[in-house]
Amino acid sequence: MHVMSFLLSISFYFFSSFLKGESEVKNTTTNDSLVISKSVYRDHLMGFWLGSCIGNWTGLPTENRRVNFPFFTDDDFGEGKFNFVLDEDPWGADDDTDIEYIYQLAMEQNNSPLLTPSQISTAWQKHIGLPLLWVSNLAALTQMQNGSLPPDTSHPDNNPMWEMIDAQLTTEIFGALAPSRPDIGLKLAHLPIRTTAYAHSQWAAEFYVIMHTLAITIDSDKSRKDEILRITEIARKYIPNSSYIADMYDFVYNSYLKNPDKNDWEKTRDMVANRYQYNHNAGYDYQYPWDSGINFAASIISLLYGEGDFKRTLSIASMCGWDSDNPTATWGGFLGLLMGFDELKDVFDYNFSTSYNIARTRYNTPLMIDDFNDMADRGLKLIDAVVRKEMNGSVENGHWIIPRITHELSTASSVIEEDKWQTIEDNHESWCYSGFETQQEQWNASGATLTVGKANCSAEISFKGKAIQLYSYRSLDAGSIKIYLDQNFIGNYDLSTTQSLGQFYFKVFEKTTLEHKTHTLKIIGDQSPNPKTIDLIRIKN
Repeated sequence: MHVMSFLLSISFYFFSSFLKGESEVKNTTTNDSLVISKSVYRDHLMGFWLGSCIGNWTGLPTENRRVNFPFFTDDDFGEGKFNFVLDEDPWGADDDTDIEYIYQLAMEQNNSPLLTPSQISTAWQKHIGLPLLWVSNLAALTQMQNGSLPPDTSHPDNNPMWEMIDAQLTTEIFGALAPSRPDIGLKLAHLPIRTTAYAHSQWAAEFYVIMHTLAITIDSDKSRKDEILRITEIARKYIPNSSYIADMYDFVYNSYLKNPDKNDWEKTRDMVANRYQYNHNAGYDYQYPWDSGINFAASIISLLYGEGDFKRTLSIASMCGWDSDNPTATWGGFLGLLMGFDELKDVFDYNFSTSYNIARTRYNTPLMIDDFNDMADRGLKLIDAVVRKEMNGSVENGHWIIPRITHELSTASSVIEEDKWQTIEDNHESWCYSGFETQQEQWNASGATLTVGKANCSAEISFKGKAIQLYSYRSLDAGSIKIYLDQNFIGNYDLSTTQSLGQFYFKVFEKTTLEHKTHTLKIIGDQSPNPKTIDLIRIKN
C-alpha cells in the first residue's frame, strides 16, 4: 500500500463528526483528534520490520570497514559491488532489530507498554547475552547481572560506554508504537533508552523515536523530501543546543542546504569527518567508530541526501562509513514505517520473506522463527493499550482515536556530568606490562582489545586525576589480582564469575576521593595460570 492511500485513511476531526462509510464516533471531547485505521497501520508496522531488516543486512558488509579516509563513495555501491540485501529467508535477527523484538515481547508478557526497571532487567537477563552483544549494551547487561537496574546502568559513573551508539538501534520501536505522539513515544522509550544511553547518546536515540512517531503525519500532498525535513526540524528542537548532537544536526543540515549538488553527499561526509573525528568541535571527542555522535551525523547525511527515497537513503548510509549497519537499519525502519510493506514490495519489485529468525541471536523466546504478520498484529494490540492508557484516546470501529498533542515538545534537560571520565585503553602506550599480552579483535571488549595475563603477571600505569576506575573481563576460570595505588595495598580482587559466558565491562575497582595529582596504579596477578584481564581504566581530572 502506498503512502497516499495510507494517509487518505487518516483525517483530523472533532469527535462529533462522522467517519465516512462507518458508524458515528461518540462525542467524548472537544479536542481535535487523529483517526488512524488499524488495518492500514498494520501494513506499516510490517514495513517497519521489513525495512529495518533490509537496512540492517544491506549495511552489515560495510560495518566498520571504512572509519578513516579514504571512505567509500557512490562508486562502491551497485550491481556487482556492495548492494541491497533482499533475499534473506528467514530474515536473521541482529542487534539492530532483535533487542527491539525483545522489548516488544517484554511489553506483551507484562501486559504493559510502559516497562519498569525490573521488567527490563528480567527481559535482558532471560533473552539477551553474549556473544552477540557489544559496548554499552554489554556494559549494561553486566550491571544487571550484578543487581543494578536502569537508569543506573547507563550513568557515566557505571557505564564506560554510555556515549556509544547502542540505544540508537534498539529503541525506535517505541516511536512506532506511539503514532503521532512524540510525547508518548519518549515516555515509553525513556527507561529502555536510559538502560544504555545518557545525555548526548540519549538525545540522539530520542531524536529517532520522535521521527518514528511522526512518520504517520507525513502529508502525501506534499513532497516526501520536504515533509521529512519538516519532521526532522521538530525532532531537532528537542535536542539541547549545548549538545554536540545538536551541533552535528545543524552542521549537516546547513551543509546539505548549501550544497548545489544534492548527489554529492560525500562532500558533507568528508566535512563531518574533518570537523568531528579529526578536530575537536562542539565538545565532541571521537573515541570509537561506534560512537553515538559520529554515527548520528552520518545518519543525518543519509536521511537528508536520501530525500525520502528508500534506495538512495540506504545506499548513502551503507557507504557513509563508521558503524554503517545502524543508520541503514534506523532509516530502513523509519521509511518502511512511513511507506508500508506493500510499497516496499513495489519499490524493489520483490516478493520478500516475512519470516524472522529471532533464535539466531536471542534466547528463550516463545518462537524461534516469528513472522512480520504476527509481529505486526501483536504490535496493534500494544498500540491499543498505548492509545487507551497513555493517550487517553479510544479504539472504535477498527480505528484509533488519538487526541492531538496540545503543546510543543519541551527541549530535553541538558543537565549532564561536569567532570567527564577519560578512558585509557588496555593497549595504550602508557601501560607497562610484564607477563601480559594484548589480544586483538576481541569484539566484546572495549576498543576490540583485551589484555590477558597468566601467572605472576604485573601491570603498572601512572595517571593524573582525582578518581580512577578499573574494568576487566570476568570468566569462569579467571584468577585474582592484587591492586596497589601509590604503593599502598588496596585489596585482592577475584575475577571469576558464575556467568557461563563471562562478564565484560566489569568494574573491578574504583577510587573517587583522590588528591588531584599524579598517581600510580599497579596490578599483580596471582600465581595460578588462570587468566587475569585488563580492559580499560577511567580517570577524572
